[in-house]
Amino acid sequence: MNNRLNREKIRELMNSRYMGNYNRFSRELGVDPAHLYRFLNTGIGGGKKIIFSLMNYCERNNLDYKKFIDL
Repeated sequence: MNNRLNREKIRELMNSRYMGNYNRFSRELGVDPAHLYRFLNTGIGGGKKIIFSLMNYCERNNLDYKKFIDL
């Protein structure tokens, strides 16, 4: 079974909380803006850095990180 991050749901989170601003959202996640941009637009680079950053972000903001993972 291959679990994948749902890029569309992550993009919706960025759009709703940060008005689509990659810099602000990446700062909150603790990742490089270029890395986030590349992942959201091409799917490349969605490794453990993005996964753990998203999980930590969700924990800090009382969100369910499972919403952003396609099981």
